[in-house]
Amino acid sequence: MIDSKQCILVIRFSALGDVVMTVPVVKAFLSAHPRTEIIMLSDARMADLFQNIDRLVFVGADLKNKHKGLIGIYRLFQQLKKSHQFDLVADLHGVLRSHVLRLLFRMSKKTTAVIDKGRFEKFALVRKENKIYRPLKHSTERYIGVFNVLGFKAFAKKGLLQETISPVKCDEQSKINIGFAPFAKHIPKMYPLDRFIDVIRHFDSEKYTLYFFGGGPVEMAFIKEWEDAFKHAVPFNHQLGLKDELELMSTMQVMVTMDSANMHLGSLVNVPVVSVWGPTHQHAGFYGLGQDPLQAVQVSLSCRPCSVFGNKKCWRGDHACMQQITPAMIIQKVEQVLF
Repeated sequence: MIDSKQCILVIRFSALGDVVMTVPVVKAFLSAHPRTEIIMLSDARMADLFQNIDRLVFVGADLKNKHKGLIGIYRLFQQLKKSHQFDLVADLHGVLRSHVLRLLFRMSKKTTAVIDKGRFEKFALVRKENKIYRPLKHSTERYIGVFNVLGFKAFAKKGLLQETISPVKCDEQSKINIGFAPFAKHIPKMYPLDRFIDVIRHFDSEKYTLYFFGGGPVEMAFIKEWEDAFKHAVPFNHQLGLKDELELMSTMQVMVTMDSANMHLGSLVNVPVVSVWGPTHQHAGFYGLGQDPLQAVQVSLSCRPCSVFGNKKCWRGDHACMQQITPAMIIQKVEQVLF
């Protein structure tokens, strides 16, 4: 175990949901090791996730412009080397750009470690035949493993995994906020929107206030349409930043999401999430941290899961994993959380 004061560069780029899952890890790490500091390197747009964390400095990378490609990564390496003093490098991403960055730091005599993504285990889970169907490590556990390799052996025993997020049961007179986030980065992970509307319609009554979460022009077009169609919908504030969105999300009694970043954002602010799962599966290690597994909506099919990330074409051709989920199944889960 490392006792002396040390500063660690932690690297995690990529999708919002993956970065969100680093937040409880770095918080727990800093709590368990009060003589450490973290320099958190991620996409610049992730800065709000890491505000007000004691002994953490956020560094935002511009991967589409200034830090794009090998030249950009070298420029980022030089920037970090000049502006920050650190002893260790924890690569929680394990992709080409982070490999290159880690190599440069190793050549500069820094001690480095990289995530074990468990690629073979995940392949065995999603392959078409002879699946090995078992729960794999949660992503947060894999992040912890990188710190273990760097010598922080006690970290995994400090109780990162929080207790299951407990719903606050509502009475008949309570005004209930429900957040709906039916979008996902990959289309196969999305429940058909024409059927999702039936879920929204069920809760469009005096008892509920409906909020919609999304981003980008296409999603915003759907949200605008729903705001006009449903009487108890609250108009989306287009000026919301990630910090403001998290604050709003924290006021929900329940979130309804796909296997998406919003599932992880809801988990981050301790809101119960009813998540809809199709081609992907919680066994791959991406379930919302602290969420009750019984709140997942899914059907049992021999072909599931067929993809780790939900970016593969359906082998059957009928997307049965989503088509066999009825709006009533989602409604029932939401009501079980609320009442």
